[in-house]
Amino acid sequence: MSLPELRAIAQPPEYSPAPTDRVYRLFSICLSVPLARTGASPNGITLAWIVIGLAGVACLAGGGFTLAVTGALLLQLSYLLDFVDGEVARLTDRRSVIGGFLDLLGHGLLKTSLPLATGAAAALATGSWLFLLAGAVGAVSVGVGDSLRFYAACTLADLELGDLGHATAAPPARRRPLTLTRVAGALFQQTLESPGLYGLVLIGAVGDRLDLVTLYWSVAGPLWLTRRAVGYCRRMAAPSLSDRRC
Repeated sequence: MSLPELRAIAQPPEYSPAPTDRVYRLFSICLSVPLARTGASPNGITLAWIVIGLAGVACLAGGGFTLAVTGALLLQLSYLLDFVDGEVARLTDRRSVIGGFLDLLGHGLLKTSLPLATGAAAALATGSWLFLLAGAVGAVSVGVGDSLRFYAACTLADLELGDLGHATAAPPARRRPLTLTRVAGALFQQTLESPGLYGLVLIGAVGDRLDLVTLYWSVAGPLWLTRRAVGYCRRMAAPSLSDRRC
């Protein structure tokens, strides 16, 4: 089977909605195909990237330039393997509910712990333990904000709604023009999602400024959480969903 045919099976468009996904998909297939041929377990790969990611978080929290860069690179490897597990599952037809659960668990652990780790590293570097408080604010914001979709689904008593997207999304009458405000909003959103979180950690580690990354998340995190909460309230008030009860 040719590489384009393998990509068609392992990387259907619906699994790569974000532009940043395509960057990782360029490389993930190079790992997915040989792992699928050796019979690697998709769930085993998921557990591996969770452990690698947590090791990266531990390195970040340890302080020091070398540990920080090592931790940031481990997180990039972890995120790459996050694409690989699903690709292996599709190539070998071994998709499972447990795999999806482990994937969400891993994202919850890593996303929430990142601001705490950068806060600890900044506190060690500067001697100011206020960075731990800033990291805690960022961690709570990221953890709760990432969970809002599940809170909304539970409130509506329909876990299959997931992100509520398909239930309330109406096709736009016309394509909205690309504006500076929309671009800035999309970039802001990404800084609190997985690609942006790991990307900022890498930039902060290489630049030896994890303190600035921590401060950014402590301010941007609550704003992002509030924005998402308001957005979900509006979507849940849509006529197609407003009559649902838990």
